[in-house]
Amino acid sequence: MLIKNRVLTPGPTALLPEAQLAQAAASMHHRTDAFIQLFRKVRGGLKQLFKTERDVLMFAASGSGGLEACVVNTVREGDTVICVNGGKFGERWMKMNKAYGANVVELAVEHGKPVEVAAVEKALKENPGARALFVTGSESSTGALHPVQQISELTRKTNTLLCVDAITWIGAHDVRVDEWGLDLVVCGSQKAMAMPPGLAFVSISEKAERVMAESKGNRRFYFDFAREKKAQATDQTAFTPAISLVASCAASLDWILETTVDGMWQNANLIASMSRAAVKAIGLELLSPAPSDSVTAVLTPGGMDSGVVIKALKKKFGAIIANGQDHLQGKIFRLAHLGYYDYLDTMGLLAALEVVLQDAGMKFESGASLKAAQDEYRRLTA
Repeated sequence: MLIKNRVLTPGPTALLPEAQLAQAAASMHHRTDAFIQLFRKVRGGLKQLFKTERDVLMFAASGSGGLEACVVNTVREGDTVICVNGGKFGERWMKMNKAYGANVVELAVEHGKPVEVAAVEKALKENPGARALFVTGSESSTGALHPVQQISELTRKTNTLLCVDAITWIGAHDVRVDEWGLDLVVCGSQKAMAMPPGLAFVSISEKAERVMAESKGNRRFYFDFAREKKAQATDQTAFTPAISLVASCAASLDWILETTVDGMWQNANLIASMSRAAVKAIGLELLSPAPSDSVTAVLTPGGMDSGVVIKALKKKFGAIIANGQDHLQGKIFRLAHLGYYDYLDTMGLLAALEVVLQDAGMKFESGASLKAAQDEYRRLTA
């Protein structure tokens, strides 16, 4: 049987063909009118993606570079910060802040669970001088969605900045940066944008700029928001940009804006809903009671090693999905929904998953997951 490899992970995600072609065709110097025009177009598109009137800065880095940029521009050694830790990426916020000498107040959340807004409110009251609160919008390591909009209603009343890892949140959910008062929001190129890794994007609120201007003693060089904002306001970058990735980004944004930003997250919601209905129909359980639409984390039954499922999908069908991380490795598999994934990708993966699970000894009626997914599709598109 012919096997066609398909990347169905929550990042890097499947690549948009137009973005690949644009990257391959890019041949320009970054200090030319051609690049200036390209970068101006990208800057405008990013504002629409983030739903902000503020500048969205670009760095040649992975998404983690954007996260670190938020820390080095806002947090001084000894500052108190609050970090929501409910998974691999919440833990990353903590590690970054500790690396720069911050006094970290951890809001530990059981993996798979969303943080309780009341717990955030309590932490803010107990730490009124906290420099920032760091949270992950969509914790893709566990498939959980944190209530960022409700948290923003708390931080807007304080001097504490709200810093959001939106790397698998933007494009998979309705995110309104300005309307909700999100201070620092980070996204990466290799997720919903369906392009290669290597670019990090950061939106910065007026409140964040004010706090940073008042701060003294932050050590930084490459990840300097003030320097980059000044340079990018002229449609240039302070340092050599990843030119081919900027071209890829322009093609990706063309596709997103044609689809519409709302259309992107609505697509993710549709295939996430289909996938959740499908796995429940064959007796599987989700890890999270508050699932993200970017990725569905599914518990394997009866102590089955999720690695067996993942390897069989790759070997038999060329379908590449993600395992759990850290202590969840071997206990869950993750199905991605953000970016360049559609109905046929979803139905094909579910059909392959049924074969693999039945071969591994699981008992259920063949086609049950597909029927449930189709029923959900019809319900949501009626």
